[in-house]
Amino acid sequence: MSDPSAKSKPPALAQPYPQETVRETFDSIVIAFILAFVFRAFIIEAFVIPTGSMAATLNGAHGNMVCENCGWEFAYGLNDPANAPRGATPFDEQSLAVCQNCRYRNDTRETNDTRRNQKSGDRILVFKWPFDIGGELLGPKRWDVVVFKTPSDGTTNFIKRLAGLPDEVLQIVDGDVYTVSTDKLSEETIQSLDDARHLKYLRRTNGDPTEIAELNQHVSESVGTVLAELDQKMHIARKTELAQEVLWKVAYDHDYPPKELDDDQPRWVVTDGDSAWTVGNRTLSFNGVEQPEQRVELHAQLNGMCSYNTLRRWISRTQSRHFPVSDLRVRFVLDFKEASGSVRVGLTKRSELFIGEISPDGTARILKASTEHPTETTELCSTNIPNFDVERKIEFEFRNVDYRASMHIDGETILATNDNQYAPDLAELRRSHPPKTTPPYIEAADTNVELAHVVVELDQYYISNSARLPLVTNWGTQNNPILLRDNEFFMLGDNTAQSKDSRLWNYEDVGPHLQVRGEGYQQGTVPRDQLIGRAFFVYWPSGLRTSLIPFLKDTGWIPNFGNMRWIR
Repeated sequence: MSDPSAKSKPPALAQPYPQETVRETFDSIVIAFILAFVFRAFIIEAFVIPTGSMAATLNGAHGNMVCENCGWEFAYGLNDPANAPRGATPFDEQSLAVCQNCRYRNDTRETNDTRRNQKSGDRILVFKWPFDIGGELLGPKRWDVVVFKTPSDGTTNFIKRLAGLPDEVLQIVDGDVYTVSTDKLSEETIQSLDDARHLKYLRRTNGDPTEIAELNQHVSESVGTVLAELDQKMHIARKTELAQEVLWKVAYDHDYPPKELDDDQPRWVVTDGDSAWTVGNRTLSFNGVEQPEQRVELHAQLNGMCSYNTLRRWISRTQSRHFPVSDLRVRFVLDFKEASGSVRVGLTKRSELFIGEISPDGTARILKASTEHPTETTELCSTNIPNFDVERKIEFEFRNVDYRASMHIDGETILATNDNQYAPDLAELRRSHPPKTTPPYIEAADTNVELAHVVVELDQYYISNSARLPLVTNWGTQNNPILLRDNEFFMLGDNTAQSKDSRLWNYEDVGPHLQVRGEGYQQGTVPRDQLIGRAFFVYWPSGLRTSLIPFLKDTGWIPNFGNMRWIR
């Protein structure tokens, strides 16, 4: 008699051979590696920033400093000879780091561990697939932070900010980038610019001396006509709001006042002897109901200095190679104590004065005057801020940047000039050296008000190196516009004084991989096929150190979550 339970028992499953299990495991590992390599090759790749050419947006190998005079914390660069055309200071040399906030010269030797270990460069993530797909939506855009292969060898990775796009002419004037599309230029101008490009190529390749001499004469004779047309047709390339926010550099933050003051240290100064203004205790306050206009002015050096770049001990305190910067932003938290009067902020650009005014009733205006006649103002635009509450503290900001004056309340733009009201005279800018910047001022009348967290910041200033012969030497600099052809890009570093970028790539910076292209490669540009991707995130800034574990005290092994950030 059969057992019923035996009939219902399922058949035993065949057991795999041991070699089949090993093979499946091996196949899984191989597939995982393939996917990882595909992901790295086409999707996202990690890079390490080795140099300071993009400081302070991105840091290379550096040291950290808390200013002895004001308490401002900043990073300063270390030896970077490969990327510093003006030289750099080695890490173990007696050197000075100048505070971005108060201009105090700090001795770097006392701020690092005894083994002279530097902080590592920022580790970043780069999107590669958008550039591979391309198109208007995903392709490279102006002001992107881009990783690409350096023209010198085609293997080393560089990172810069993309400033110039294909099929346009670019020129740096007075710290700003100006461009015009080639389809808006005459054939004669395009031909002259292309002749200048061809002349550069002949010089780089030791071409026929007779042809070089003839072409040089032709290019020199056409300079005036070319620049005259560009003066009329070029427009300033304004930065995106995200890029602009990153590129602001502090000129003075009143939350970090210097302990000791000399001529180099910034401060707010009361201009009237018997004034209702007080400037102490990290705030500016005006207690002057029924009193006329009175002001405080910023005493500070307003130039393109970058605290990342260290100075040698022997540099004089009075020496300065930096260019004056007049594109500024003033911001503070505004607290009206009385519902009367007004507060004004004045910013100067060469001979023009722009005034941002706000009143407790919510009226906001932007006024314009000349520096010679500052009281003769013209109203450019005005508004009445909806739902303005005088009882509430507001975040006020007035800026003058890229030839646009604008006022912002609580992060929202409420007023801004247009190009008809305020625009550059490119011909005049090229002919004249930028004057010393007039410091900003804050003015109040017939009110009681307190200003907290008062900060003055400077815009990025791209140095345009002087050239010996127009249209021939340097690339894209003042009086040296560059014609960017199809699939050619122009790159600039945020640390403009210490960045070997499109402006400065010389004959030796053209590697064999580009030399074989002949005139298909233009010196000072990056071809599209040399672009790698768009940088988007700092996933590992230099780690924090601690002495709690003795053998790790000189290593930054603790994640610095507070400094992880998006790249704009």
